[in-house]
Order: sequence, then C-alpha cells, then structure tokens
Amino acid sequence: MLLAASAPPKPANLSRAGETVIFSFATKAGKTAALCRGPKGAYLVYRFGTAAKVELQYPPKLDASSWKKFTYWSYHRGNPYLAITQLKFENQGVQYTISDHTSAQYNKQHEEFYPREVSVYVTVKGKEVSIVGNSDTAVGELDVVRNDRKVKLEKGMGEDPE
Repeated sequence: MLLAASAPPKPANLSRAGETVIFSFATKAGKTAALCRGPKGAYLVYRFGTAAKVELQYPPKLDASSWKKFTYWSYHRGNPYLAITQLKFENQGVQYTISDHTSAQYNKQHEEFYPREVSVYVTVKGKEVSIVGNSDTAVGELDVVRNDRKVKLEKGMGEDPE
C-alpha cells in the first residue's frame, strides 16, 4: 500500500485587494502570519489569524505612517552561512518580532544544507512566547522591507557586514 506524503498547509491569504504579500507563513497551529504592502507601497501591515478571522492587524490605520511603526534588523555572515532577519513592532505594550532565520547545517555525511526557521516572538511583560512557523509554507522574504527604505533600522545597524 502506498501512502501519499501530505503537503504542508499553505498559509491563508490574508492580503486585501491591491496588496502584495511580502512575507507569509502558516504556523504549526494552522494560523497564518502575513506581512503585506499596500497598493503602490502606500502602507505596510501585519496580519495574524485565518482567512475566516484575522486576530490581529497592525497597525489598525493603513496609511504612509505605518512604515515607521516597524523596525528592521538583520545579521548576515558568510562562513558558515547564517542569515537572521527580523521585523519588530509594539502594539499596546506587547512586542512582536517576525523572524526569518537560515543557517548552514551539516548532516552525518558532512553534507551542507540550509534549514529555514520562521516564527513570531510575542513578548508580554518580559515573558516571550514563540509562535513557530512551518518553514515549508514560507512565502517571500523580510529583506524586501529594507529595500523599500521606509521602515526604521534598529539603532546601531548600518549596512550589513560583507
């Protein structure tokens, strides 16, 4: 008897008409985290939930000021390869960090591979909870927001090291 491998769930489409999905993934719990750009780059918005019910939209007001409500941070290293990209925001005293992490790993045969980890870290009163994403469902890249040159860069972060 052949068993078909089940495909990972696709992230729900949480974008609205005219928006472009910058980065999105399904969580292990079946919800979706999505970062979207408004038409013609008018705004940046994060949504979390399902297609039937968005549990969080940040910011609530979608206008040009939304870009500066997000802070970008990244670290890239060449050997061994490591890339960590994060986008942070605070909503009603709760800190959210959307994270995309890829690093070089080696299997028992010493072959290099590059697993990707995607997640959202939620910090409330100093306690952090990790909402783990299914990396097989990840769409897009967080680095795109830096290229737009509209988000804040984390203090002390200049250009990425070579």
